[in-house]
Amino acid sequence: MTTPPPHSSPVAVTAKLSAARVAAYLRRHPRFFDQHPELLTQLAIPHEAGVPSLIERQVQHLRKRHDELNEQLSELMQAARDNAALMIKLHQLHLTLMDCVDTAALGQVLQTGLQSEFGADHVALWCFEPHVPQPWQYIGRDVLANNLPGLTESPRALAGKWRRQELRTLFGEAGLGVSSAALIPLHAHEHCWGLIAIGSHQASHFRSSMDTLFITQLGDVVAHLWRRLDAR
Repeated sequence: MTTPPPHSSPVAVTAKLSAARVAAYLRRHPRFFDQHPELLTQLAIPHEAGVPSLIERQVQHLRKRHDELNEQLSELMQAARDNAALMIKLHQLHLTLMDCVDTAALGQVLQTGLQSEFGADHVALWCFEPHVPQPWQYIGRDVLANNLPGLTESPRALAGKWRRQELRTLFGEAGLGVSSAALIPLHAHEHCWGLIAIGSHQASHFRSSMDTLFITQLGDVVAHLWRRLDAR
């Protein structure tokens, strides 16, 4: 064991030994910073030290991180613009729905608006009550419960991909061409009385990860207007 110089403090010896171990470790693992690039931004290396490659690596890492942050910011800004445009369209649809004089007109405006302004390829309006006016259609509560169990209990709209039999139940034979769909349960006094089914030919149009707040609010507006118009 090496005996420290008479006037060396234990702290200085420990620091020297630690630095030596670090240096030895880095020599044995020359690609250490490939696995831990974030450490490069925390190193303080004088330019005179003669290690330009390490400085270049620091700059490259910072540039990469800068590009990643710029990309994330661009995605957030695009999402904000998309949400703003969607809110404007939904607001206009809500105003148009409020002008409807009966439940038949309510269904027609809703179906036309979803297809023309929101790019829906198929729209099906279902009601558990018989003798409903077109374009509303009657469907037995048990039929829906057997083919899409748990759907009517959902307080929010659901979106994503669905099985062939589920799509056939919602859209008939046209459901065979539907690749993704959003389903909006219609509630009154905590009970589901109907359903809006919106289908798309694009598999990515309705995703299970998408936020369904806006279309859930659309369902709340439609349910409220239906109760008011049906009571006349």
